[in-house]
Amino acid sequence: MGFLKKLFGDSDEPEKQSTQINLDDLMAQATQAMQQMNAPQPARAEFIKKTQCHLCGAAKSLPAKTAYVYCDFCGGLTDYDFQIACKNPSAAMPGPAYEQLLRSLQQDMANSLVANDTDKFRAIQRSLFSKWVELCPNACSPRVNDPAYREQFVNYMAEMQVICNFDDKYKSFAKTVQQQTVALNWTATFPKPLVSTETFWPLYQTVREQVDYSFEIVRPLGVVDMHPDDAPESLQKEMAWSMFAQGWLPCLSPEDSEKLLEDSGLKGEYVRLEPKETTLRHCGTCGGDLQVILGAKAVLCESCGTRVDVGNDEINCSNCAGLISFPVGSKRVNCPFCKTENVRMGW
Repeated sequence: MGFLKKLFGDSDEPEKQSTQINLDDLMAQATQAMQQMNAPQPARAEFIKKTQCHLCGAAKSLPAKTAYVYCDFCGGLTDYDFQIACKNPSAAMPGPAYEQLLRSLQQDMANSLVANDTDKFRAIQRSLFSKWVELCPNACSPRVNDPAYREQFVNYMAEMQVICNFDDKYKSFAKTVQQQTVALNWTATFPKPLVSTETFWPLYQTVREQVDYSFEIVRPLGVVDMHPDDAPESLQKEMAWSMFAQGWLPCLSPEDSEKLLEDSGLKGEYVRLEPKETTLRHCGTCGGDLQVILGAKAVLCESCGTRVDVGNDEINCSNCAGLISFPVGSKRVNCPFCKTENVRMGW
C-alpha cells in the first residue's frame, strides 16, 4: 500500500502525519461521489466493459464479478474494471489494523533507508502487503486464495517498493507530490469540500510523471514481469491509476472528475451485454457454478480464484457422483462436495 498511498500524496514519515489527507475518508466517499458527480455510474448487469484478451485475443463476452476481468476463453487477466472497483471502494483500504502495523514499522523503514539496507526494507514491505491482502482480499484478484499466487503478488508489490524508495529521482517525485498535496486549496461547498482545479492538476501531472518513471526503473530489473497474472505494463499502470482516481474523485468537481477519468484512460467503453450460449461447469476447488462459452479452454472461478480446465470433460466424483472440473494442470482433486480424492485418468 505504500506505493499506492504515495499516489495520493500520503507520506510514511512520522513528522508529516499532521499534513496527511485522511485516505480512509476519501475512499469511503467514493460510492456517494460516483452518484453525485458526472462520473461513470456503477456497472450494471446489462452492460459489460469492452475488452480484448492480450493473451489469446478473445473479446470479453460474459459479465465480470470482480474488478479483475479474466478472459472467458483462457482464464488470463485481461483488464481492470474501474466501475466495478468503485462499487465497494472501502474494500481497497485496510483500516486500523493495517495502519497500526504501518506505524509500528515506520521507524524500521526509515532506518533501513538511511542504512541503505534493501533486504530489511524488502522484508518490511512483504509484511505490510501480506497484511493488506489478508484484510482487503476484495481489492485484489480472487486468485489471492491460492498461496502461491498470493506470495508472488506480495513479492511483486514489495519489489516495486524497494526499487522506487531507493531511487533518488523517484524520492524527489514523492517529495514534490507531498508538497503539492499540502498546498492544495479547498473550497467549503455543500455537501463536501472540493479541491480547486488550479491546485489539483499540477499534482496530477507530477503523479503521472512519477508513475511513468516508476515503471521505467522497474522494467529493466524484471519487476514488470513478476506480476502473478503476467499482466502487461499498460494494465499494471491502469490499476495504479484506478487507486489514484478512487481516492480523488470524491474531492473533484464534475468537470474535473470527468477530465480525470478521460485523461487517465479509466472511463472505458461499455457495450450492451448480448446473451451467449453457455454450458454449466463446476469448479473442482469450491464447487461453484461456472458458465462456460463454447470453445473455452480455461476459465477463472471468481468465487475462489481457481483457474479451471474446461477444455476437457467433467468427471463424476467417485464417491458422491458430483460433477467436477479439474483445476488447470492438476490430475488430482478433492471433491468440493464430499472431500473424496479423485484422479483424472489418462494423464
